Amino acid sequence: MTDSGKTFDALLAEEQLSDPSFRAEWQRLAPAREFAATLLRYRAEHKLSQRALAEKLGVSQPRVVKLESGEHNPEVDTIINAVRRLGIEFVLDVAPASRKPVLVTTRAQKRGAIAHDEVSVVAASSV
Repeated sequence: MTDSGKTFDALLAEEQLSDPSFRAEWQRLAPAREFAATLLRYRAEHKLSQRALAEKLGVSQPRVVKLESGEHNPEVDTIINAVRRLGIEFVLDVAPASRKPVLVTTRAQKRGAIAHDEVSVVAASSV
């Protein structure tokens, strides 16, 4: 904790998000981070290795590493494949930033929308 009562990580995040280029990239990758977290939660809940998850998804283990990194937005086909093979639900709502999302679930809305280039993005999963 610092004198301000914030953790070092919180201060670092605050500083990084104040940089416009970092903030834009952070916002752009919000769906990737949520999809990555979904895969990680699924893998932990089912006690799977990355290799075992890769087999369930029908992809290579390095592909799972990439998806779990949250550094690349997954293609829609990748999300559909994961939903079909893992039996999970994944929601992605993109709407104008000027209005509150209305098509997504309350659970997804609680996560909050992230503004990105005049649109809001909400991503959530059932895992």
